[in-house]
Amino acid sequence: MKKICFFISFTLLAIQLCVTPIVSAKLYTWVDKNGTTQRTFQPPPADQVANGGQVQSRNNSKQSVELYVTSWCSYCKKAKDFFKSQNIAIQVYDIEKDTNAAARKKKLDNGRGGVPFAVVNGVKISGFSPKGYEAALNK
Repeated sequence: MKKICFFISFTLLAIQLCVTPIVSAKLYTWVDKNGTTQRTFQPPPADQVANGGQVQSRNNSKQSVELYVTSWCSYCKKAKDFFKSQNIAIQVYDIEKDTNAAARKKKLDNGRGGVPFAVVNGVKISGFSPKGYEAALNK
């Protein structure tokens, strides 16, 4: 019995040690000397940032993203892929399968149709808009 308790405790501790750094990771966005936008989980080396370049950081665990979609919409898939590529956790609602979500979306976007529709940190964004998503994430 003691061996089982020890094994369970050890396993839970190992899982916590592995998951905690991922959940609290900061994402840094910066432009290198070649003009390429870089995204890293560590601050960039000072000699690699372009002259006058800004380094933006955001804590991905504190982002709030709701995404209203349909299963057949290609732009909805692009929106989901965008947030996944940024390591942002999102809450996805299929408005054709979830009537409560459809009603919520209708209220949020004043009855306008169209998907994807995102609420990113309280900012409402209609359509697929990576620039809009970035601006709201960095808010």
